[in-house]
Amino acid sequence: MKRLLISILVLAFVFSYLPKGFAATDEEIQALKEQVQQLMQRIEKLESEQAKVKDAGPAGVAPKVDLSNALSKLKVKGRFATGYYKSGSAGSFSSGSFEMPDAKIQFSFQPDEVNTVVMRFKLDNGVTSISTTSPLLDYFYLQSKDFIPSLKDTPFSLSSKLGRFKLGFGEETWSDNPIEGVLPSNSAAKAGVSDEGLELAGKIKLDKIGLKPLGWVTSISDGNSTAGSDSGDGKAFMGKLYYTPIDPLYLSASYYDSGRLKLSDSELSIAALKARPTGATDWQRTVWEVDARYDFKKGKKPLDPPAYSDSKAIVRLSYGEFHDTTSTAGVAERSGNFAFLEGTYNITKKVYAATRYSYVDLDNEVTASLNSVTANKYDRYSLGAGYRWSDNTIMKLGYDWNKQSGPSTQEAHDNLFSAIVATQF
Repeated sequence: MKRLLISILVLAFVFSYLPKGFAATDEEIQALKEQVQQLMQRIEKLESEQAKVKDAGPAGVAPKVDLSNALSKLKVKGRFATGYYKSGSAGSFSSGSFEMPDAKIQFSFQPDEVNTVVMRFKLDNGVTSISTTSPLLDYFYLQSKDFIPSLKDTPFSLSSKLGRFKLGFGEETWSDNPIEGVLPSNSAAKAGVSDEGLELAGKIKLDKIGLKPLGWVTSISDGNSTAGSDSGDGKAFMGKLYYTPIDPLYLSASYYDSGRLKLSDSELSIAALKARPTGATDWQRTVWEVDARYDFKKGKKPLDPPAYSDSKAIVRLSYGEFHDTTSTAGVAERSGNFAFLEGTYNITKKVYAATRYSYVDLDNEVTASLNSVTANKYDRYSLGAGYRWSDNTIMKLGYDWNKQSGPSTQEAHDNLFSAIVATQF
């Protein structure tokens, strides 16, 4: 519109200087048109140069960058724990030590309504122990939710993860850290796995038959803990079902098969045990676990993390078994079971008490490194309390009595006292 007005004004100016009664020839009209076109090109060039000057701002001043749109799609969250630890003579903190055992910062960027890119940085103890087996960037994946529109009006929902992420095996895995767990320590039976792969998850609505939704998770991943590309022939499979038959009771069942690992360690560890059986040159790990949780006077907050739950009391139970098979001649297979029983009672909204018994037990008097101690069986009795300083910050005290047994196994003096402050943001 602006250019049209300029053209009209230019033509009016030119023709205003023509003598009255002047009869222009075709050649003269064409010449006038060319002059007008040249003027319009000159005006357009000047406007373009003026726009560049405005964008650059005053001389010597850096141009402003508008991040308001980008920052609206970026979310940041994290957690942090620090405090004092004192262990027995065989423990990691026999002299007593101030530690920062857990520090994570997670960035999530959502470029559209379906996809979210998630990356998490691991800053435990000031990243002094970072290595190829303990990377600074421990999660990095693409999460996609409801990416199949045709499922919108059906009983099925579907989401996915692609990259490196924590697999949803078991239930302790979602709170196996001093911030989100009710106690500063984990159970002796801790099982967990993070890996590169693809995960599909969703829920199936069963309201038409009067039941609550059934949740499911399945994934395919590399399976071995070798840094970089997969070194095995097979891929690991993980499957999980979870269900709430009645509102205070939550149940889940998980299964994991590592596939062929050859000489590599397993990504799924049990009581910190991920190494192959001694002498094995080709092996495979299968694990299953069942979990139950019951909330007394269930609160309104989510099930996880349990340390921040507002239920009056919580009881959690877990039991599982694993089997490490090998085709190497003369090498014995390895198997065992693991479990924990945990109780939490909220004395007031601010103060709670917690206790846990956990163990891992190998079959046939076999010994292995369980929680860094060579034994056939490892038991842990834990007792602790927490004070909710605020909605996101908790002060925790805990004490672990550890007991080991087995052939030629001597009692390791690795009991642990913990006094920490934990926060999430």
